[in-house]
Amino acid sequence: MMLTLYLVILFGLAFIGLPVAFSLGFSTLLYVQIGTRLPLTIVFQRMLAGIDSFPFMAIPFFMLAGMLMNEGGLNRRILEFSRALVGHFWGGLSAVSIVGSMIFAGISGSSVADASGLGSILIPAMKEEGYDPEFAASINAVSSTVGIIIPPSIPMILAGVATALSIRDLFLGGAIPGIIVGLGMLVISTMISKKRKYPKYQKVTFKELLKVFMKTLPALVEILIILGGILGGIFTPTEASVIAVVYAFILGKFVYRELKLKNLFEVFKKVAISSAIVLFIISTASAVTWVLAYSRLPQILADTLPHLFPTPTTMLIALGILFLIAGTFIDVSPGVILFGPILLPAVKVVGVDPVHFTVIMVFALAIGLFTPPVGTTLFISCYLAKTEIMPTVRESMLFFFEMVAILFLIILLPKLVMFLPSLAR
Repeated sequence: MMLTLYLVILFGLAFIGLPVAFSLGFSTLLYVQIGTRLPLTIVFQRMLAGIDSFPFMAIPFFMLAGMLMNEGGLNRRILEFSRALVGHFWGGLSAVSIVGSMIFAGISGSSVADASGLGSILIPAMKEEGYDPEFAASINAVSSTVGIIIPPSIPMILAGVATALSIRDLFLGGAIPGIIVGLGMLVISTMISKKRKYPKYQKVTFKELLKVFMKTLPALVEILIILGGILGGIFTPTEASVIAVVYAFILGKFVYRELKLKNLFEVFKKVAISSAIVLFIISTASAVTWVLAYSRLPQILADTLPHLFPTPTTMLIALGILFLIAGTFIDVSPGVILFGPILLPAVKVVGVDPVHFTVIMVFALAIGLFTPPVGTTLFISCYLAKTEIMPTVRESMLFFFEMVAILFLIILLPKLVMFLPSLAR
């Protein structure tokens, strides 16, 4: 009874618009005060313990790498390379946004960094070339979701820590689904752009493409260093995040010479604020996870769910629907901290591979990034485009259905997720 009341209060606070971190924290304090004989200090102890993990150091460093790339001109060169590759498609800049996001995803690991960094460049350019502002915002919002599917991925790091799974395997598991999503978005944006006669660029010659590639090569090498080092076992994701920062600084300051030392304080301040917000959410989500474990919810679900959904496919379909709904109210980071440890025992009972389950969880929650009422990339993109939420949501519907279709595709075809991790094992 107390657990039910706790969950009603938790989701009720989130539903009325209280920030997620405070909804998690207040409901947990209330549960401990009323439903247990434990001191309230246990909540703060669990919050601190929840972020006392070395892999979480990767979060601020990947964010910093993304910011340094933006300040140092790396993002602009990635977009120039993307334009040379796909700018001749109908709606050239929308195609550039998608491909640029796929490339940038290999460095930042953050959809928010993607949406703000690339969107601040591309959305004004798209509006100048005659794109509808709502379409420009929707493209930016949906394409940035690949940032947490294609490795490296901050939510995959969080999920790996929360569930004690290999972060390398989770990175590999998200690679193929992320590429499929990006290619699907490219097809949809081209079809819409052709119908609406959005402009396209002249196709570049091979010589011109090679010239742009050589200018962008130092930035692309960073992706090879990060992913190659992690997947090759040379360094951990946390160490890779530090290397990404150092490399981005060297490129921006000494190679491209666009990074100004006077701007570093502002960069560090933004990263500190963003990191503090994410870690605060993680800490309160960790306290909620402890409450649910204290209430024996994982054991209850492990005993109950296999009877309701006795096969891996039915279990994952049910959970996929749950994550889609939850993702509209809960951001990805607290979502993986909450759902991962609670549901993992149940999916193991029916024979679901934990990596497969976790990638599906992150993928489904990522769809909520561009759906109201909590869609982070949606709000960032609407702010940059100076447009309203609901018209932008309507422009995003085809991309929403595409991602949902791919979600169920990777549920029905586990090899799309497990092929690369199985090679590395």
